[in-house]
Amino acid sequence: MKEILKNLVETTTLPEDSYLDQDAEILEIFVEEIEEIFAELNSLFTDWLQEPNNQDMLTTIRRHFHTLKGSGRMVGAKSAGEIAWAVEDTLNRIISGSLQATPVIQKFAKTVLNVYQYKLYPRFKVVSELDVDLRPLILLGQQLQQGLSPEPALEELLNLADTLNSPEGQTGLELHDTIDVTNAQVLADDNYIEETVAIFIEEAEEHLYTIDQFLKTEDGKSQDYNGLIRALHTLRGSSSMAQIEQIFEASTKVENLFKTLLQEDIGSTSKETAVLIQYAEFVRDYLHSLRESPEHSTGTIYDTFNTAWHDYGFATAKIDDDVNPQGLVSKLIELNIDQLLDAEFEFDSRAKAEFPEYLQLLSTQAQQLIEHSNNRASAGIHEFATELKQSYDVLVEKPQLLNLEYAYELFAQAHQEIIHLFDTLAAGQRVVLSVETQQLLSELSAFIHQDIEQAVEQSNTAQTISVEAEPVVATTGVDFAQLSQRISSDRAQQQSAEINNEFDEDLLAIFLEEADELLAGIDEDLSTWTKDQSNIGALNNLMRYLHTLKGGANMISASHIGLIAHELEFVYERIIRNQISINPALIQIIRLIQDDVADRIQIIRDQQIDYPAYEAIAIIQSIQDIAAGQATTFVATPVVETLASVDAPTHEALLESDCSVEPSAVPDETPVSASPDLSEDDALRAVVEETFLEEAEEVLENAEKLLNQWFEQRSDRSILLQLQRAAHSIKGGARMVDNEPVAAIAYQIETTFEQFAVYHFNSNAYDHLLQTTLSWLKQAIFEKDYSHFDSIKHSLESIQFVDVTAQLPNSFTQSNQKSITRGFEFIQGDGVEPPSMQGEWTDTLKNDNSNEMIRISADLVEKMIDLSGENSINRSRIEMDLGQLGNTLNEMELAIKRLADQLRRMDGELESQIIAKHGSEKSRYADFDPLEMDQYSSLNQLSKSLAESASDLVDFKSTLSEKIRDTEGLLLQQSRIQAEIQESLMRTRLVPFSRMLPRLQRIVRQTSSTLNRPAELIVQNTEGELDRTILERLVTPFEHMLRNAIDHGLEDTAERLALNKPESGSIILNISRQGTDVLVSFSDDGKGIDAAKIKAKALSLGLIKADQLLDQQEILQLIFHPGFSTATEVTQISGRGVGLDVVQSGIKALGGHVSVDSELGQGTTFTIRVPTTVSVSDALMVKAGDQQFAVSLAQIDRIVRIAPSTLEDYFASKADIFRIDNTSYKLRYLSEFVSNQPIPRLTNVAHSLPVLLIKGNGGQTIALLVDQLVGSRSQIVVKPIGQQFSNVGVIAGATILGDGQVCLILDGQSIARQIQTTQRVKRSTDQRDLSRHGHARRLVMIVDDSVTVRKVTSRLLERQGYDIVTAKDGVDAMEQLENVRPDLMLLDIEMPRMDGFEVTNLVRHHDIHHDLPIIMITSRTGEKHRERAFSLGATDYMGKPFQEAELLANIENLLAEKQG
Repeated sequence: MKEILKNLVETTTLPEDSYLDQDAEILEIFVEEIEEIFAELNSLFTDWLQEPNNQDMLTTIRRHFHTLKGSGRMVGAKSAGEIAWAVEDTLNRIISGSLQATPVIQKFAKTVLNVYQYKLYPRFKVVSELDVDLRPLILLGQQLQQGLSPEPALEELLNLADTLNSPEGQTGLELHDTIDVTNAQVLADDNYIEETVAIFIEEAEEHLYTIDQFLKTEDGKSQDYNGLIRALHTLRGSSSMAQIEQIFEASTKVENLFKTLLQEDIGSTSKETAVLIQYAEFVRDYLHSLRESPEHSTGTIYDTFNTAWHDYGFATAKIDDDVNPQGLVSKLIELNIDQLLDAEFEFDSRAKAEFPEYLQLLSTQAQQLIEHSNNRASAGIHEFATELKQSYDVLVEKPQLLNLEYAYELFAQAHQEIIHLFDTLAAGQRVVLSVETQQLLSELSAFIHQDIEQAVEQSNTAQTISVEAEPVVATTGVDFAQLSQRISSDRAQQQSAEINNEFDEDLLAIFLEEADELLAGIDEDLSTWTKDQSNIGALNNLMRYLHTLKGGANMISASHIGLIAHELEFVYERIIRNQISINPALIQIIRLIQDDVADRIQIIRDQQIDYPAYEAIAIIQSIQDIAAGQATTFVATPVVETLASVDAPTHEALLESDCSVEPSAVPDETPVSASPDLSEDDALRAVVEETFLEEAEEVLENAEKLLNQWFEQRSDRSILLQLQRAAHSIKGGARMVDNEPVAAIAYQIETTFEQFAVYHFNSNAYDHLLQTTLSWLKQAIFEKDYSHFDSIKHSLESIQFVDVTAQLPNSFTQSNQKSITRGFEFIQGDGVEPPSMQGEWTDTLKNDNSNEMIRISADLVEKMIDLSGENSINRSRIEMDLGQLGNTLNEMELAIKRLADQLRRMDGELESQIIAKHGSEKSRYADFDPLEMDQYSSLNQLSKSLAESASDLVDFKSTLSEKIRDTEGLLLQQSRIQAEIQESLMRTRLVPFSRMLPRLQRIVRQTSSTLNRPAELIVQNTEGELDRTILERLVTPFEHMLRNAIDHGLEDTAERLALNKPESGSIILNISRQGTDVLVSFSDDGKGIDAAKIKAKALSLGLIKADQLLDQQEILQLIFHPGFSTATEVTQISGRGVGLDVVQSGIKALGGHVSVDSELGQGTTFTIRVPTTVSVSDALMVKAGDQQFAVSLAQIDRIVRIAPSTLEDYFASKADIFRIDNTSYKLRYLSEFVSNQPIPRLTNVAHSLPVLLIKGNGGQTIALLVDQLVGSRSQIVVKPIGQQFSNVGVIAGATILGDGQVCLILDGQSIARQIQTTQRVKRSTDQRDLSRHGHARRLVMIVDDSVTVRKVTSRLLERQGYDIVTAKDGVDAMEQLENVRPDLMLLDIEMPRMDGFEVTNLVRHHDIHHDLPIIMITSRTGEKHRERAFSLGATDYMGKPFQEAELLANIENLLAEKQG
């Protein structure tokens, strides 16, 4: 079989292994890692063989083989990595579904594991060459991946999955039977061993000296254990490389002995010292023997050491040479200190969010580490952990320190250092704190013990929920900042056990969509009621919105939002009943709560978390006292009565009777949060009862229709949601009129519909009961007939929602309804429900019965728009190809005409020849003159045939021309259809800007409340529409701008009054449109921006120089610099210099621009310009040089043409203004911005050149010269250009042309801004040579047609600090030399299009680059090529493959000569 395998793999090669040259310590780590992998894989394979399609197991096994591959390649065991990759690739195909997990593949994976474990691992362990041929396994894996039946010889290898279970087992892959080792190879190996032994002897003396120094130190505390272990470890590795087995074995024993002493914290005794002395003598004697005579037997020397080892008793507990002793690291890792070890990555995000629980947890784990590290080996960890624990404890007491960025920097360094200390201990060394670590601890200690009275003010994080708190009586007005902080403190509960995070995806999507509409309605009606506090209709609408929101929240199990909505709903009811007096403070508190609800819904959308609302509920329940300024407030006292649902009734039967009982007999139930009941006005009660009856009639009628729909579509859970709402509305209305029996039955049927949705209930077993219940509700509400109450209630409570699959016959109808027993009981209510929800179900019914609106995902719309754009591009390419085909046909027509003319001439020649030959040759018609009788030769016949063929070609051409015209007509129709589709899709993506307004107003209210600084957002012109993607990405920049406007722009109330300004600051949001762009401006009436203060701060940060001249606009732009802030303190709102940087980055990413204008003492205006859409645009194609660009038509005012002589005079002068039609413009050349060429080449240009007039942001119009207009208006599909080009100001995007080329889209507004703010370059300087002086990095051009050579050489030079530009051939290089000026060129000879000799010749005759140093690097090392290169002007000549050191030296020398 071995011979067969050898023949099969003759053409298969594997990369050469190099792990024998690897560092011994790295190999040891590799061996330890694969030991752990073997242990896990062996247990996994047992289960995987039983469950071949278990995805979790497949993924885990694949990951382990991936690790074997990566680690093997890293250490140089490349062939081992290849067989691991064969298994990994096979498992990848199984996971992706392209391959089935068959028993053969399982056996293949097991075979590879066994070979790796029993044949490769032992060789890695002793650092020796592999003795098996792995190529058959690679071939076997390839055949299995392709679904082929393996060769019989390869199939036999699969038996190794069962038979190979020890290193002694035979595989059939052994090399010593198949590979002949020549004498030359043996001699080379012997020479290598001799050299290695010589190096080992020289190196061993240094390590023996270290051992001697250790023995001379008598004090155990000062002995250098780390140095000793390093010396023993190096001797062990070096002896293994030199194949000196006896020193290797002795070193392994002694190293493991002292590692054990160190890690187990056992002091060395006289026995260990004696063994170490014996070991040092053994090594010295052995080395002496090797020097004297390498062939001399050294067995006696080793026996002497072994005898001493046994005499001292160390052999009784044999230490395996490949297993580290159980050390302190293992013991410490077993402690519950995971959070402490992960703090390196989690501290920044959790320190404030989970304050103080997270810090207390870290302190506890640090204490555990302190208790288990009090020994000599880990003394450094013990000391470090002690200081770290103290720091955590101080942070809990001083939460203000968490507001300083320096705190996070220090703790990040500390957490990284503790990981480093663990790594030191894991290496078997004693942990001692270095000078740098001691310095870090000193800085940390000084930081946490500083005096914080002058530091930042106490942050919101410090105000966390406490178990008990002392009441504080408010003696002054309402502190809205403190209320805002209390509400925000609930967010610390997002990690608590009481959160709700298991939501049904379908119901959640419906709830979120509905919640957006409800929040918009709430915001609108709340504003209406704020302006007209007598508007009871607005209050009823607010109650209805909250009531619906509560029902939806409870439907998806978001009970905390439902509880807030319920409490707020009750507040509105008390306002309607005049139980709460209305004042501005009350309205502001309600807005704070309402904003909190909106934030919670957004968190559910983003994170799927509904967290407890202890503080929000507490504020609502005491809202009247707080608004009156007399509240007794508690700091975050938890509310414990939140476990039950808002609408959960108590199921105690308060009264039973066999007769009908009027609702008035039901005792009044008051919620915990309600104030004592007041006497109700009879007139109001009558209105409420009448409203309830009207609403109930409508709701029940709709419910019957919905129920019938559900009977036919039981899988539609949206119907169940609507039925639940209907029951919820009946329940709420019934409790408003104190009709508890109806409320109880409505609650039960509401619960029934909810559970049906949760458990996907689809049986018809309870259809009769549901219909009967609706009929009972009608009787009870309209006829006051409450009979059968008990039986219906009991039946509803007894419904089984799980494991009910029974289906009754379809003939079961309402006519078969059975009579039910009469009886009822009363239940305790959950509070007062809304008085009116008229119109809600009418709208719902209208929406449900309408097929005009459908819900589709935004991703689908995006994909459709992308596909539409691709379709447009493909149509353009077809049009271009069709045009080219038409041109080809025209050329074909001309060719046919030429052919016909030539044939006519040939006929004439033939006739002349016939006439000339008449009389000289005998003819059948000798008596006829040639003019009297036509005579034909074979050439005449061929000529006639060619003429007929030419005529046929004319017909073919005509047919093709007609087909082209038809196709052009079809393409024209397709173009119109495409335009309509594109326009419709774009309209789908456009959403009104007003959708964002509630969120912006909420931000203003929250920020002004937090800062206790009244502010109002005034909105103007919000009817515009924006691309949905742009609108979503504008939210964050707008929020930052509003917060900055309130925190930095507006003055405090007292300061505003002193300046005769209104007490409440105003922020005006204005929206307008300019072309295809939308302009959004934020203007405040605050104190404005102090330009002098901005400039001083910029000077202190080194952003500008003291002698630098800047106008006010340039100074104001500095506020967008990252980290720039003039705030004296850092707050949660602002102060870190991040907000405006986020604003500018976000706007730039959208292809927009933000500018600022400010007047000190009057206010500031920020103006944002963004495109309406980012997908399709009308553009004009222009050329600058040989490059084509697109410019948006919306940015072009008009186009004029200027004579070249006029332009030449302008660019030759020093003028900066050019006059067109008696108007002055700043004129620039487009290539100045895209090719660094500010002066156009106007020589020999006879025609006029186009100039684009582009209108800038400020209304000024600039002129932009281009070389050529390409075609007319065209519609382009805008493609994103990625983050790499985001900082290139003149590029707005890219598009794909009809011929497949990429065309950049220019940002006309950006170019206009640059022209307005800069001066024209008055002379033709070589822009490519700018910034190439002083300490600038050198630029090297690499010209080679090999991608590998370019990449390898680029990486080499980049590591040495060079900048790199590459070219794939000579033509590419010469084109790039027009734009860049390299300091040196590396050039290949043999390349397509233009070889290296031609490039060298062109460079040497170039006006600019004639002195460019050129190093030829080629595989052609012959003297002929070398002489040709030098004759053409090459500076140096090197062969491939080159030596890296030689290449770097040559480059440095040439650059030095050039500079000198």
